[in-house]
Parts: sequence; structure tokens; C-alpha cells
Amino acid sequence: MTKELLLALLPTSMGLMLARTGMIVGAYGSYMGTDAGIYTDGASFISLVPLLILMVALGLTDKIIPKRAIFHSTNLCIALEAIGIAAVALIEAHAPGFTVARMAASTLVTASAWICMFYWLRRCRGASCTTAIIVVLGAMIASETILYVFSFIPRMVHCLIFAMAVLAQYAAIAAARRKPLPAEIDIKSTSRGYFHFAQKNADSVRFLGIIAIGSFLMSIAIGFLKGFPDGDAIPFTHVTRLLYALLIDGVFIGLLWGTIKGKKNTMTIGTWVVMQGLGSIALLLFALFPDHLDIGAVFGNAMNVTMTGFILYLIIAFSSYGHRDAYYYAIAGWGVFIFPRSLVRVTSIALYAQFPSTSLPTALCGGLLLISAQFIFLQFLMLERDETAATKATAISVQRLLGIKDEAAPGTEMRKAIVRESAQEMQKQFMLSDRETEVLTLYAMGLTQAKIAEELCIAPGTAHTHVKRIYSKTDLHSRQALLDYIERYTD
Repeated sequence: MTKELLLALLPTSMGLMLARTGMIVGAYGSYMGTDAGIYTDGASFISLVPLLILMVALGLTDKIIPKRAIFHSTNLCIALEAIGIAAVALIEAHAPGFTVARMAASTLVTASAWICMFYWLRRCRGASCTTAIIVVLGAMIASETILYVFSFIPRMVHCLIFAMAVLAQYAAIAAARRKPLPAEIDIKSTSRGYFHFAQKNADSVRFLGIIAIGSFLMSIAIGFLKGFPDGDAIPFTHVTRLLYALLIDGVFIGLLWGTIKGKKNTMTIGTWVVMQGLGSIALLLFALFPDHLDIGAVFGNAMNVTMTGFILYLIIAFSSYGHRDAYYYAIAGWGVFIFPRSLVRVTSIALYAQFPSTSLPTALCGGLLLISAQFIFLQFLMLERDETAATKATAISVQRLLGIKDEAAPGTEMRKAIVRESAQEMQKQFMLSDRETEVLTLYAMGLTQAKIAEELCIAPGTAHTHVKRIYSKTDLHSRQALLDYIERYTD
């Protein structure tokens, strides 16, 4: 991973950070508490309705939104986000009570920020898992750090600063368009697929569906935790605000490090264990310190923001493997998180006065944390079992392709080493790039282009392009021709 590669990703990550930070400032109260209560989740619920209608329309028609429409709508939404944040500042200063104007301004900020965030996530379609996690978690870490630093200045000044800051997305768009797309940026790591499996079934619709169901259940629990027990926002003190900032940045840095190092299950079991742990600690602290709910809210809010980062990453995974428009997957992924959270939150605010109880939300939240985590763990183990069987079948196919008898077959790593050595010789002879040599090695091992894409964390179209370049440079136009040529080096 070089400085040049990271600089190429900077405009996209910074654009995502600006869009998200503007939303937190305008609609979430800058995280001076868990959020802004009804102005957060009420506005989220309202904003989600037209987007869900758009998602259904895209699903039924299978249409792809034209690039020109995306470009113009994003430019418009950047301006609307800035206007909305400025409006929130003025309304808070002159009409601090509940007002329809404040709700309208918060909804404007929320909806426009989402559209901007979806634009930046769309740019990451087909990116490797490591590239995606650098963009997303880099943006989240920067956003949370900036929010904490600016939490010490007056609220109105804070809002006005970020009303201007979100306009920097225009510069980020211009800079990003001069850089290669994230899918074209090669960041080598030992990561295997978006969720660290080798086989196709791991990043399939089935697996992504499992993650979506688990996220839906977990988001219901988050809805209870963000406004425990009555749905209202929980304000932080200076100490708990600092603890929250340190905790969430620590979580994201840990996930980023684990993914870059190729730690298996970082974005599956690892993330779910973290979220379940944060939620459980929050419930425990709410019970231990009922007069200081901000202590438990540190962990509850950290759980919510961890889920936010995970969903942004999930959207990139959906977009990279699906055939529909990227905005279809963005709305679907975001809806899986926001809809249950905002519905529970609004319901809690509306009903708590009639049914005042802390035991009911505690029991529901604890049960959902357990069910969602166990659901993910069980499905994950089943997928690993299926992958093991698929790996054995693939090994038999490779043995046949290389003409190796079963009883004399060397291990997979040995066969791969033999083919890799031959591919490196061909690299010198035909001036192949490092990535083309990796593709050649796997292609000669018998992997399909789709599985090569998953093994190397690149888009299927990119794998196909590499194979075509190999054919062109070597003047060998089939897998068998490549194997025959490689045999000269293995004899």
C-alpha cells in the first residue's frame, strides 16, 4: 500500500466524510447527545419513504439511473444539504421548541446528505474489500474526530461552519474525477472477498441476505438504545463525549487494521461480536446508573455508529455483486438499518407516556441482540461448511486439469507455487504486470474468471479485462494453450 494509492482514494473518502458529517451536525445535534431525538429518527423515517418508492421502481423496471441525472442530482443535494444545515442553525437559535420548520429543515438535511453519500458509495462499486474498507472507515474515523473537535464551539457557529464545509464536496467531486475509480486501484492484502471467504457463495445474494436480516434485527435493538428508555435523546457530559469519541475511533481503527491484515471474519463475526458487546454493556450500564444514562449511552451510540460503518461497507458489497442500479442497493442497505431503528424510536417516543417501563425495552433489546448475533453466527458456520465442500470439489477439478492423479496430488499450495513460478517466468518474457501474473496463476489453476475476481477482490469485469490482456500479450488464446506453455517450465 503506497502513498500514491491512498491519495487516489482521498477525494472519495473525504467526500463521503463531508456528506456524513454535515448530516450529523444538521440532523443529529453534532452528537452532543445520542442524537436530536424526533428530529433525527422522525426526519429519517420521512426521508426514507420517497427513497423506498424509488427503490421499488428501480426493482420493477430494472432501470439504470443515467450518469447525467446522478451528477446533477448530487450537485443539487450538496447545495440543499448546506441550506438545510444553515436553516437548522437559525431555527434552533430563534425557535428552540418543537416546530414544523425544524422538522422540515432536518428532513432536508437528512435526505440530501443520503443522496450525496450514495453518490460516493456508488464510486466504490467493484472496489476490492480492502479499498472499500479504507474509504468507508477512513471517512468514519475522520468524521467522528472532527465532530468531537468542533463540539467545543457554540452550536450555531458549528452549524454555519459545516453549512459551508459540505460545499467542499464540489471540490472533492472534481478531484475524484481526475483520479482512477476505486475499483481500478490495486491495494494488495490477504483479504479474501468482501466478507473474507474464498468461494463465490460467500459474497452471494444468500450471504448478503443473511447479513441484511441480521442487520434489521440489530437495528431494532439500536432504536431502543439510542433513546433509552423513553425515546428521547440522551445528552453527553464533557467526559462521556470524550469517552464516546475515543471508543468509536478505537473500534473503527481495530476493524480497519484487521481487514488490512486479512484477519478472517473481521467484517462478519468480528463486527457482530463488537456490536453485541457494545449493546450488552450499554444495557448493563443503563441498569447500574439509571440517574446517569449518558454512561450507557456512550456504548449504545458507539454500537449505532459501528452499524453505520458496516452498512456503508455492505452497500458497496451489494452494489459490486448485484446487477441492478447502485442506488437500488444503497437504498435497500440503508433502509435495512434506518427503517427499523427510526420506527422503534418514533414508537417509543409516542407510547412511553402511556406505558412507562424500563424492563420491557431492556428485555426486548437484550433478546434482539442475542437473536441477531446467534442468527449471524449460525448462518456463518453453515456457509463455512458449504465452502469447505466446494473447495474440495474445486481441488478435484484442478487435479484433473493438471493431469495429476488423486493419490499423487500435491497440496493446493504446492500446486499453486509451481504454477506461480512458471507464471513469473512468463511475466518476464511477456512483460506482464504483477496483477496480470496473479490472474494468470489462478486462471492456470482452473479458476473461472468470476472466482478469480473474488479471490483477488476485484470486479468480474476487471478480471475479464486482465485475461484478455494476457491473451493479447502472450498470443495464447485459451486456457489450454496457456497450460501447454506453462508445462515447459514445470517439466
